Amino acid sequence: MTNLVSENIPGYTLLDSGFGKKLEIIAGVTVERPSPQAIWAPRLSEGEWKKATSVCIRKSDGGGTWQHKNKEPQDLVLEWEKLKFKLKFTSFGHCGVFFEQQAVWNTLVRETEALQKELGRPIKFLNLFGYTGCASLAVLSTGAEVFHVDSSKGVLTWGRENAELSKLDTKKIKFVQEDVRGFIKHSLRKGFKYDAILADPPSWGHGANKEVWEFEQMIHEMVTDCYNILNREKSFFFLSSHTHGVQSEALRNIMNDHKSKKEIVVGELGVRHSNDPRILPAGIYSLAKNIV
Repeated sequence: MTNLVSENIPGYTLLDSGFGKKLEIIAGVTVERPSPQAIWAPRLSEGEWKKATSVCIRKSDGGGTWQHKNKEPQDLVLEWEKLKFKLKFTSFGHCGVFFEQQAVWNTLVRETEALQKELGRPIKFLNLFGYTGCASLAVLSTGAEVFHVDSSKGVLTWGRENAELSKLDTKKIKFVQEDVRGFIKHSLRKGFKYDAILADPPSWGHGANKEVWEFEQMIHEMVTDCYNILNREKSFFFLSSHTHGVQSEALRNIMNDHKSKKEIVVGELGVRHSNDPRILPAGIYSLAKNIV
């Protein structure tokens, strides 16, 4: 097992966590947000937690409402390497970047560069459930051709804005508004192939035309279909999950169900606190590479 832990993220600090919450500094704004994984006690004083100027209050449906002591923060930008990501506080307590993904971006860049060197050409990279495009832009910065798929028009617009803000070659990235399962089935019918796939599916969700997604019921078929649209010259497939109760060995088993030759690495995702060695868990992953 190899854990991917994000730390030393420019513009981001995880100050503390505990009793279902986390205290962060995001682009200079001190923020308190729900964090169900944080079942331990906080280490900082109540006074330190009260310094938060933007607080997300969790709702019973899993969403949240924001309370801002000052004006709602505007025009926030996170810079990572040479990329820039716009930040906005949304109704689900998100801000446009999942900070535990920094270690994933590093892994994707490393694997993409290695595969492009071996194949001697830019690879075709498919990002499923792509959200605001941080991972897509990290891969795009290597010279790869990127297909970014999400069913939400709003996050695709956000992703385009991030690409423009980062001054990347937007001719090499296609933002596709479509249900992920429908896109994969279309690729199967047309015989489209990709050299690498990233999938970060939610536990549940709905597509633009009310298509239903449920992780436990649908992940096996999706993974099988993804293997069938991968280029057999050589490829890699990164799958992550944040679904309660699903462990990394379950992802390994799903990845191994397909009878191709490959290497598989699994582990946990997390973010390290800035002032102590604790890691805030943030999901699991499986990486299958050297698939032939």
